[in-house]
Amino acid sequence: MESDASRGRTRILITGGSGFVGLALAQSLLERGVQVRLFDRRPPPAAFLSAIQALKGNLQILQGDVCTDADVREACAGGITHVFHGAAITAGPEREVAQTLQIIEVNVQGALRVLRAAADAGVKRFVYPSSLTVYGEAVHGASPLTESGTPPAPDTLYGITKYAAECAVLRLGQLIGLPVCVGRIGSVFGPWEGETGARDMVSPFAQIAAAAARGEPVVLPGQYPSREMIYAPDLSAGLTALLFATRPAHPYYNLSANFDWDGALIRWCETLAACLPDFNWRYAEAGYPSTISFHGARPRVSMNASRARGDLGFRPSFARDDALKHYADWVAGHTEFFAHRA
Repeated sequence: MESDASRGRTRILITGGSGFVGLALAQSLLERGVQVRLFDRRPPPAAFLSAIQALKGNLQILQGDVCTDADVREACAGGITHVFHGAAITAGPEREVAQTLQIIEVNVQGALRVLRAAADAGVKRFVYPSSLTVYGEAVHGASPLTESGTPPAPDTLYGITKYAAECAVLRLGQLIGLPVCVGRIGSVFGPWEGETGARDMVSPFAQIAAAAARGEPVVLPGQYPSREMIYAPDLSAGLTALLFATRPAHPYYNLSANFDWDGALIRWCETLAACLPDFNWRYAEAGYPSTISFHGARPRVSMNASRARGDLGFRPSFARDDALKHYADWVAGHTEFFAHRA
């Protein structure tokens, strides 16, 4: 990959490029010498542009809407070789009711619009980031989630649109001859996660990071339910593997880090406090309501990522404490990212 990138033959379009996963993937690709075009309705945050200042020669920024044909065709033009379609609305229950049709338009129709434009532009690979929410209630079951053994049964509008888009891009890609691969993403956290207006459920890790960076105290509502996670740089590595895999053996892959994450949120508070000595936190009690939302979180089972390990060589490297220390150092060095709420 690096040799092609250095000759300027690899050019990746990232839709939803100003969102959490889009920014994390863009930085990872830019650090590898890949040319990246970010496409979003909003420009990337100033803190991101500052962080990749030395790499900006390989970055192009294009503002537009995945629901507008002309914008999408412009985004796919000009020698784009690979597409990562990250644009989506991650809706909570209130938005599911208030913006139902908009969610469907962006999450399903937007994906198909970008796929068609990519095919017309001669793109080599289309990667669609899906979600563990396609597994529905099985996420809270007793057995690890596997691609072949856990049937999709989404029970939220976000999960339903993700699964619908999975099926649609795989089918249409097959019909028009564009290789498509799907990555089902687990609970992800790390650098560049924040409030954007497109994600209703920012992780507790990012909520705590924002409070610490702004010098605000944190009051936790209680113990965080157990769940497996993946750190953003590891997820970027998995998505990069999907983008450049020569011939993936399967159409979709679970992307998660099968490490032990027990006690991660408490450890996160402790690690942040070591990097930002003015940061303080406590549990909620009478007179001290919580400042962090767990979004009604329930315990989740793990996502088995052995298929990605075997087919793609995907091996996450950030276990719990390594990820938290790396993230805390990043927060301490990027407090300006959290200076303003979206």
